[in-house]
Amino acid sequence: MRTAPTGRGNVIHWLIQSFDDCPDILRGDVTPAWLGAAEQARTFKIEKRRRDWLLGRWTAKHLVQRYLAQTTRETPDLATILIGADADGAPYASCERRGAKGEEEGRLPLSLSISHSHGTAFCGLIESRRVGDYEIGDWRGTPDLQSPISNLPISQSLNFPSLGCDIEFIEPREPNFVSDFFAAEEMAAVAAAGVQQAALVTAIWSAKEAVLKALREGLRIDTRRIICRFDAFDRPPRDWTPFAVSVDEELATHFPGAWSGWWRGEGAFVLTMAVLDSSECTTEA
Repeated sequence: MRTAPTGRGNVIHWLIQSFDDCPDILRGDVTPAWLGAAEQARTFKIEKRRRDWLLGRWTAKHLVQRYLAQTTRETPDLATILIGADADGAPYASCERRGAKGEEEGRLPLSLSISHSHGTAFCGLIESRRVGDYEIGDWRGTPDLQSPISNLPISQSLNFPSLGCDIEFIEPREPNFVSDFFAAEEMAAVAAAGVQQAALVTAIWSAKEAVLKALREGLRIDTRRIICRFDAFDRPPRDWTPFAVSVDEELATHFPGAWSGWWRGEGAFVLTMAVLDSSECTTEA
C-alpha cells in the first residue's frame, strides 16, 4: 500500500495488483476463499468480466486490510471485508465482524474507487471521516438522497471527500475517439502534443474517468462537460503530479466543491486520481 498526501490532513491510500499477485483468479474452477458469502454468490457469463471483477475485489480488499492494519492495528481476514456496490454502481467497503446488526453497521466511512485494465487493477481510498478504533456509528446517509443526473439513489453526501481512480493502458486511439469524447480545448492540446500524443490522450481520458467516478455517475455524463488540463511533458511522470479539472456550470451547481487531480505513469499505464471536496486539496512532494 502506498499513499498520496493531500495536504489537508487526509491521505489517499492506493494499491496496484495484477494476476501475478493472485494467480488463482485465472482458475475458473476455484472459488477464492477470500471472498465473503455474498461475494461468492456473484456469477458472470463472461470469463474476462469474472477475472477483472475478482482482481478488483482482491486489490480493494488488500488495500482496505492494510489501511485498517495501519490505522487500527487490527488485520481482519480478507473474507470478512466486503466490497459491495451501491445502487449507483460506486463501490464501498464494510467489515462484517464490526457490525452487530447487519452489514450497514460494519460499513467503513471511506470513499473507495476501483479500476482495472489489461490484467492490472488500481484501487484507492480516502477517509470520509476518521475511523479511529472502528468507532463508526451509524453511517447510512439519507435514504432518499438522489443523483440530479441519473435520479439513482446515492448513499453518501458529496460534501465529504469523494475519490475517483482510474488506470488506462497507453496505446494509440482512433481520431474519432478524441472528437467524440474530448472538449475543444482538450482536442487542441492533443493536436499539439507531438510524440506524446498517445500518452496525453490516455491521460485526459483516464482523468475524465476518475472525475466521473468521483461524481458517482460514470459515463451517464457527457465527457465533454469535463475539461482536464495537463502541463506539457516529455514522458508520463514517475511521481504523482497535479492536473487541473473544471466542469461546466450545471455540473458545478449540482456538485459544488473544489476539484483536485493527480496523475503518474506506471510502466505501460497511466494512473489518475480525482477528488471532489468542500475545499481544494494539494499534493505534497
